[in-house]
Amino acid sequence: MAAFLRPSYLARIPFASCSILDNGRLHFQVVAPKETRGKRRIIKPFTVHPHIEDVELCPIQCFKILRDHPDLLPRRANSPLFIKSNNVNQPLSAATISSWLHRNFISLCTNEPGISIRLLASSRALELGISQDSITTLGNWASPTTFVRHYQRNQMSQVDFTSTVLSNQEEYFDASDSLTLD
Repeated sequence: MAAFLRPSYLARIPFASCSILDNGRLHFQVVAPKETRGKRRIIKPFTVHPHIEDVELCPIQCFKILRDHPDLLPRRANSPLFIKSNNVNQPLSAATISSWLHRNFISLCTNEPGISIRLLASSRALELGISQDSITTLGNWASPTTFVRHYQRNQMSQVDFTSTVLSNQEEYFDASDSLTLD
């Protein structure tokens, strides 16, 4: 669920906005995301599909467990979706969500600094055949250029650099060949 959403978006999901639709999808809203319209904050709707192949990875199942957990029933009506487990009246900060994502997911993939879940998930989605236009829309990037410039990590893996560079040469030399320069 967090794949294309910024931690600040995750921190701004009101619990009351979350619902499971008739088709089994989770619908929620992000209130006052980074983007504005006419200098005014907006409410941005999102829909998440279930993970059919593995119920343990399904965000809909996770939401149902969270929603129905007896210790979380006394939460305030206007509380955010993500709250502190030891105090259900306190929201999780975007910084806490970010550090959890980094510690529990990103650090398992890479120890490179400056890597985000959005970067990893969007590059992986492109690798798996999801169109760049769909990724740009899902990630809420202003343009495909923003995605390519800042998030797409696999640009060079798609370029056959060796063949491209060497294909125009008519004559190849082994490093052990003696070459004469005329």
